[in-house]
Amino acid sequence: MNCRVIASVVHDLRTVTGLCVVWTAATVAFLTGCRVPDPPVLKDKSRGVVYDTAMEAEIRGGQAPAIVTTACSRYVDTLSEPVSITGWTDSTCRWEVFVATNRGRLDPDGDSIEGEGKVIDRPHYGRAEVLLPRQKRGAEPKLAAGRKPLGLLPVSGKKTPSDDPVATAKSVSLPVSEFLEGIHEQLNRSRQQDLLVFVHGFNVSFDSAVIRTAQIALDMPFNGAVVAYCWPSQGGVFKYSTDEPINKQSVVPFVEFLTTLRSGVPAETRINIVVHSMGNRIVMEALHELAEKAGQAKRVGDTRKPFANVVLCAPDVGQADFQKWAPGVVAQAERVTLYANSSDTALIASKQLHNERRAGDAWNPETAPGIETIDCSRIDLTFMGHSYYGSNTDVLSDLFMLLKEDLPAAKRPHLTKLPTRSGGSLFEFSSSAPALLVTWHFDDLP
Repeated sequence: MNCRVIASVVHDLRTVTGLCVVWTAATVAFLTGCRVPDPPVLKDKSRGVVYDTAMEAEIRGGQAPAIVTTACSRYVDTLSEPVSITGWTDSTCRWEVFVATNRGRLDPDGDSIEGEGKVIDRPHYGRAEVLLPRQKRGAEPKLAAGRKPLGLLPVSGKKTPSDDPVATAKSVSLPVSEFLEGIHEQLNRSRQQDLLVFVHGFNVSFDSAVIRTAQIALDMPFNGAVVAYCWPSQGGVFKYSTDEPINKQSVVPFVEFLTTLRSGVPAETRINIVVHSMGNRIVMEALHELAEKAGQAKRVGDTRKPFANVVLCAPDVGQADFQKWAPGVVAQAERVTLYANSSDTALIASKQLHNERRAGDAWNPETAPGIETIDCSRIDLTFMGHSYYGSNTDVLSDLFMLLKEDLPAAKRPHLTKLPTRSGGSLFEFSSSAPALLVTWHFDDLP
């Protein structure tokens, strides 16, 4: 059965059996080879950089060998110890993640209440203590028995031994003033005055979203302030149709959150937004609305954009909405990057469900003026092909060069520019991104 026949079957069945059948059919399409990327497929990893923060004093003082200074001086600030880490052992690390959410309400005593199906019309704020096991870069965080994995689909496998560390999150509510004060404190200790906001996608629980935020910061790595925005996804793979209207209703609270954050941190703060999957709809529409409001009230000579980077990972956004919202996103951010994959099974399914191609599907890459689209098809060969933003080490290294080193795609040597038929820029991985190996020292932490 070829791709077109499968697509026709899916279209006929989707109104009868819903997303479950669509998902299965899209998976069959993937397995039959309909979405095999053009050769060469990149499997060999590039040589990386090994940096130890203990070398900083010698590098700054000119006492390090010339070869070390040449190779490592660029990492003195970008790979310094993360200010969000509050504890460090041989087996675990503890992170302080600030949280904004329009789902349920955070309990001052430290328990999260998700509020099944309920959308809070204004954001509320908190702080989370996240414990992560030290493990291979890009590996799925190990959760306690009975907790859902952070990937898109449930998986079966070996249970984590009871004596092995697992990822946990404990959140408490904060007044907005204390939320901003906590971010200020992290920013004051950061080298680059930068901040990471992560917005999750479909099928993600509150705790999983917070844990994933810390995991991205660890694996990238990102050493500035860290914030998770959690919208009320119902956290179930078969609750896609329930999540969609909730996602739409979350735009207004997210606009308020961004306004509060931007006005509540120092003007020089570099705010980076990284968003995954269905969460892209919230972020893109919110920035579109903010751009419209800013256009009406823009001052003469005011050219500064409020956000440094907006990174759209595997966006589950229809082509029409993407083209409508893209100019507003570009107007609000110094740089906009889109990561796409031609073998993204989740977006193949979403395309059939909505009868519209998704922006994160690189089979026919979506481009727009002012946006750099990165085709990840040659480096992500996983079964689902949807969570590469946090699990693929090449993408993690590329994110590091984008967010921490402020390098456009044209200056990231592992990317090659491709021709496009419309506005915007299109790049693909022509080699693996340089690996990052760093040793941190937290002698003064518990």
